[in-house]
Amino acid sequence: MPAPPNTRPLPSLRRRFGHAITTRVFIGTTVIVLAFSGLVSYAIYLYRQSTREMALLNVTYIPLTMGVSEVAATQVVFNTLMDRLADDPAQPLTRDWLNAARRYRPAVLFQLTQLIHNTLRQDTDISEEERVFLKDIQGRLSDVRTRYRANEAHFTALFGTLDTGQRDEVLQQIERLKRSERLLNKVLASIGTDVKQHITRVSVDAVAKANNATLFLGIASVLLLLLGIALIISTSRLLAPLKKLQAAVTRVTAGELDTNIRIFRDDEIGALTQSFNAMTQALIARDQTLIRHEQLATAGKIAAQVTHEIRNPLFSLGLNADLLKEEIQLREVGGEAQALLAAMTDEVERLTGITESYLQFARLPAPSPRFTDPVQFVESAVAFMKGEISEAGISVAVDIAPHMPQWLFDKGQVRQALVNLIRNATEAIGESEHGHIRICAAIDNAELVIRVCDNGPGIPEEVRARIFEPFFTTKSTGSGQGLAMVRQICRAHGGRIQCETTPNRETAFAMYFPASATSPIEVSHADANEP
Repeated sequence: MPAPPNTRPLPSLRRRFGHAITTRVFIGTTVIVLAFSGLVSYAIYLYRQSTREMALLNVTYIPLTMGVSEVAATQVVFNTLMDRLADDPAQPLTRDWLNAARRYRPAVLFQLTQLIHNTLRQDTDISEEERVFLKDIQGRLSDVRTRYRANEAHFTALFGTLDTGQRDEVLQQIERLKRSERLLNKVLASIGTDVKQHITRVSVDAVAKANNATLFLGIASVLLLLLGIALIISTSRLLAPLKKLQAAVTRVTAGELDTNIRIFRDDEIGALTQSFNAMTQALIARDQTLIRHEQLATAGKIAAQVTHEIRNPLFSLGLNADLLKEEIQLREVGGEAQALLAAMTDEVERLTGITESYLQFARLPAPSPRFTDPVQFVESAVAFMKGEISEAGISVAVDIAPHMPQWLFDKGQVRQALVNLIRNATEAIGESEHGHIRICAAIDNAELVIRVCDNGPGIPEEVRARIFEPFFTTKSTGSGQGLAMVRQICRAHGGRIQCETTPNRETAFAMYFPASATSPIEVSHADANEP
């Protein structure tokens, strides 16, 4: 059946759906999930970095800066005690405070270096920049601690001089130690400044990362909302034609079979639309076929009834015509009466032939298949028709494949079908010059194919669709039952008949009989229009 006029074929639908709805929805959902996951993952990463830096501040840098500040404060007290010792070398309390400070400072520095050491060892996620900075501070603190240990010899000498009472020597040693302590003060101040600046930078960086994480989470939320809205709109647009399909289905259900939908898309809905339009066309064709079958069935019943009703009167007319003919001959009536009687007799015989064909078509018996040699069968039918063909001035050729197996069919019915095709070919050629009929038989795809070809004027395309319908004929005489009966016989054997055009531009009628047709099939005249 041709495609509906308001649809067009989509090549991609014949292969696969190039832009399937499921694919589009999947891609849209995947984009949303990936975009949201990426932004959220990056925000989580920033939060983790910020949390790690804040933890580093709390665990390491703040205790470190407090320890350095404490050592620096102790250093200030230590310098003050040194000044007091210079003013009053004999003061024992000052000496006790100096000894306590001497022991306290290295202990604090050792704790700070251990703090840095533990941080570097335990925190594996610490950045390389942080490691470099902490190692630098650790080295500088260790250097200060080393200098403290180096000054111990000077303090021992100082306290030894204090015991001897040599004031000038005591003042010189104190001044020497104060110069060394001032240098250590500068180093400690530098370390404290660097640590505080680094704390400030880390704090700012942690806050910035936290703010960026919050920003990215906000962007992710907005993006998710926008992409979700876009997906909803896109999905709604994709599924919008379903309303048209639903309305069309409702109309078809109500009996409006001429409903067609104009939706040109290369997805499942486009395929569904094409299938729907094809379905409506198929339903229209089916209804037309059913109506035609009903008409044919009714016509067949009427024809059978009418034929039955007029057979007896025709028989009486024929019998009376024969009696009248004998009476005319006995009385030697003139030629005009004999001519009228002959014309009447011919018409009675013609009507009798028509009624017989109607009855035969309407009451075709079920086939009685027997295994038959196709070669002998075809040659016998051609020999039977050869006289009629030759009388029409037409040449005939037989092309039969050798060594064909016996085939199961009703010899009488198939012979009748073949004779009808040969007679139709003879009538189609008519008085054309160089008329030629070719009868072929062969096995093709497990089917026995008997083909009758002629070089007559051919059959117009607009007529081919109806040539197998009962009562349809293009000839001035005839009942229109010949080809309909041939099709009925083929269908009764599980086969088919086709009207073809050969490469030589011959018109060919091919009967196909399958090997599997071992059981006869009952076919009524109402089915004669089916292929």
